Amino acid sequence: MKYPYLPKSNQKLKLGEYWSIVLENGKHAFFVFLDIPKDSDRRSVLIGLVDYVSSSPVLPDSSYEILWQGVVHIKSVNECGGLVQGKIEALSPVLELCSHGGVHCRVLSGFDTLRMATPEDIEYLGVRRVCGFKVPQTMANKLLGGS
Repeated sequence: MKYPYLPKSNQKLKLGEYWSIVLENGKHAFFVFLDIPKDSDRRSVLIGLVDYVSSSPVLPDSSYEILWQGVVHIKSVNECGGLVQGKIEALSPVLELCSHGGVHCRVLSGFDTLRMATPEDIEYLGVRRVCGFKVPQTMANKLLGGS
C-alpha cells in the first residue's frame, strides 16, 4: 500500500496501520487499527489511541500504550481529518466486555470472543465502546490535547 491514503472500507486495511489527526494544539495524535471484523462487515474497525504526540504525522515503530480504544465506522478517518500514514508492528487490543454484566456477558479481544466473563472480569474490565464519527477526535483532544 502506498501511504498516505484514505480508506473507503476496511477490506484492505492491515493491523498496525495508523492514522494521525491534528489536535487543537497543532500536534499530531495517532490511532492504530487494532482489529478488523472477520465477517462481512466492511465498515467497522477497532482503533486504539496511543500514548504518543508529535509535530509530524509519522509514528515511529516502537512500543506504545493504548490510552483509549473503540469501534468506529471507517468514515471516522475522513471525518476527523486524517489519512492512513503508515504501519507499525500490530498492537494487541485491550480486553473488554461485550456488556455491563449478566449471564451472557463475554470477554472480548478485538472482535473475537475469548470466554464467558467471570465476576472478576465484570469488576475490572471496561465495556466495548461503539462510537460516532467524531468521537476519536474528541477523545484525542481530551486525553492528549494538553501534551
